[in-house]
Amino acid sequence: MEDILQKKDFSEKTKKVYLSIIKRLTKLNFKYPKTKGEKVEELKAFFDENKLDKTATRLDLLNLVIVLRTIQELPTDKYKAYRTELAKDRLTNQVGKMTALKDTLISLEEFQTALMKAYEDGEHKKFIVNFLMMSYGLRNMDVDVEIVKAKKAMTDDKQNYLLLGKDKATLYRNHYKTVKSYGKQEHEITDKEFITAVKKQGVGRLFEKGKMANSLRKLLIKGMNEARIFKMMINAAYEKKDTAEINRLSKSRGTSLETIKGFYNVNAEHEIIKEI
Repeated sequence: MEDILQKKDFSEKTKKVYLSIIKRLTKLNFKYPKTKGEKVEELKAFFDENKLDKTATRLDLLNLVIVLRTIQELPTDKYKAYRTELAKDRLTNQVGKMTALKDTLISLEEFQTALMKAYEDGEHKKFIVNFLMMSYGLRNMDVDVEIVKAKKAMTDDKQNYLLLGKDKATLYRNHYKTVKSYGKQEHEITDKEFITAVKKQGVGRLFEKGKMANSLRKLLIKGMNEARIFKMMINAAYEKKDTAEINRLSKSRGTSLETIKGFYNVNAEHEIIKEI
């Protein structure tokens, strides 16, 4: 299989993924279908015999077979039909998981109550982190910010900053997961409690270098993490049929609507979520 893969010029990252899958298949004594006949049933039997039950795993292995056969100009229609079938199964399973998750998420109102309690208790860092995640759907790495009072202090183009003014703060996101796709982002914040919390927190990094992971876990509102907070926000917008808010969160988080449809809407019924 490796020799077939070498015939096409893939990126190093893609090649590494395919080689990893080939290595796994080799260990399982997989017989790559080189004939013109599309032995889909044999492939299904292979999955079952080796207890490869996860749909995502089956899709990864199936995609490799399709890629290799395409390189060799062998028929792939039946394999692609099976891939479509697996993709539908994955969506159905994901929707089921998201529906079940709805019952374990706190509501936006409950989250906001806990947020204001943190503010009233003087837990400024906790308030800042949870406010940012709630407002913009930020991931963990996005809240690794440095608070500054002047633009000239923003010297690192890979660092996220909170520029504090008299009546507003501006979040500069230079470093986040999908910055190459969505570009650097700026968010102007005028919330009075947030401005007060940032002023009381003071200038400097919100987290000490290399110690963010442990600190962040203790700061997030109980039972929540960045993904759950984002799901909570999407759920709240979905219940209001607020597509503008869903689009705003999609842009600010830096994640596609397709990803939101498949993984974040906890109310999702296929017909409804597709209308977003």
